[in-house]
Parts: sequence; C-alpha cells; structure tokens
Amino acid sequence: MVPAYHRPASASEAMQLKSKLGPGAVFLAGGTEVNNLHAPRPAALIDLAGLGLDKIETTADGLRIGARVTFQQLIEHPAVPEFLKTAAHQMTNRNIRNVATVGGQLGANKSCADLIPALLAAEARVVLADREMPVEAFLTGAPELIIAIIVPTTNRTFGLASHSRTASDISIVTAAASLTLDGDMLRQPMLAIGGVAPHVVRLHEVEKSLDGKPLPSPEHLESLIAGAVHPIDDLRGSAAFKRQIAAVLGARVVKAAAAQTGSRKGAR
Repeated sequence: MVPAYHRPASASEAMQLKSKLGPGAVFLAGGTEVNNLHAPRPAALIDLAGLGLDKIETTADGLRIGARVTFQQLIEHPAVPEFLKTAAHQMTNRNIRNVATVGGQLGANKSCADLIPALLAAEARVVLADREMPVEAFLTGAPELIIAIIVPTTNRTFGLASHSRTASDISIVTAAASLTLDGDMLRQPMLAIGGVAPHVVRLHEVEKSLDGKPLPSPEHLESLIAGAVHPIDDLRGSAAFKRQIAAVLGARVVKAAAAQTGSRKGAR
C-alpha cells in the first residue's frame, strides 16, 4: 500500500509536492507502471488527473498530446496521424491501452517502449512545466513532470514494427523509421530501436551512412543495424536473438518508409 496520496490542482502544485516529498514520490498518470507488481512501492503518489492533461489538440506547432492521453485515445482520435495510431496498436492488450498514457510511457522510459520509437522518428518534443526539449534529450535526462508532447506536422513517411512473445505481452524489440526521398536517394533518414539499450535509441551512425544514398539491400541494412545495437541477455531473449530481431525489424521499417514516400502516410 502507498502511504500517501496527493491530487494537485496545477502543475506548479504538483512540482512543489514532488520537491517537498522527495525521490520516493512519483507522478501518477495511468498507473500501469506504478501498479506493476514488480516495481518498487512509491512513498507517495502525486495524481495528475486534476491537471487537464487528457486532451489532443491541433496547434500551429503541430499536434499537442496531453501527458494523460491514453493509447486508446490516440487510436480513436481523428487528428492523430496514422503512424502514431500504428505505434499505439503495438500495445495489443486493449485493457492496458485504455489506461496507459503517453506521458506515462515517456516517464517510465522503458527500453521496450512501443510509442517512443515513433516519437523519435517524428522529431517530437516534450513539453515540461518550464520548457520544451526533444524526446531524445528527455530520454537521457532526469525524470521530470511531463505536460504534453508536440508532434510536428511533417511530409516524412514512416515505417513501424515490433516483436513480442504473445499478443498480450510487452514488446521485446520495437523499431520506427522516417525519411523523405529525393528521386531514389534517402534524405535525412531517422531510425529508432527499442529493446537494445537501457532506453530507446536512435541509430545516428546508421542514419548517416544511409543519408543521400539509394536504399541498400536488406542484407546490407541488417548488417549496419546489427553492428550498431548492443542488447543484453535477459529472461526475454539472448543478446544475439535481440540483435538479430532488431536488425530485421530495423531494415523492414526503413524499407516500409521508403515505399510509402509519395503517399505522405502519417502526415497531417
């Protein structure tokens, strides 16, 4: 049982509570991570339900997704681009999608996150109480209160894929890519992989090697990706297995993104 529960009425109050209560207090969004039986019990909960962070809005900067928007809301909202709906669908258990939130997944910052690779490939930004930052920078920093995520309007095309043990299990490896084409040449490709590091990562060296060149053969692309990821052995698979899956899925999503150029899939 959690010994203390707080429900602030504003972001500033939430941050004051966190500062006062210390590292043992956690922000409560959907609760799928907080209620995980294998997670440490927090000393206090700071419930974000009263902050109005459950809205999806179209703005001049792009699509603004509140931190408490659920995965199922993403799937059902007409303004959400198709690539984000696809990423949300990778969390295949509907009961969890009804509860799990966008901000909660970012805050948990798990290696095998389903949505984060797509956010990285879309150059999304995290809105904090006092500033904004790219998702990639947020993943490598200290946890902070997330207000919203901004997904910019784009003409990039996307490919997404994931691998899990069962239809209701969490993903073992996730992958997302985005790019544009200039004739046959890949331009500014982005490739993000989950399940191969402590958190989801972009493969910047692979991106550089692809930029300005035609789509390579699947074998060559798989080799590039396999050499750029460093998974570990755990109960869900060996490092060698996850490296192979990451290489296959990574090559698949880059090819899918290149094949969709012209259709502007995902652009809004």
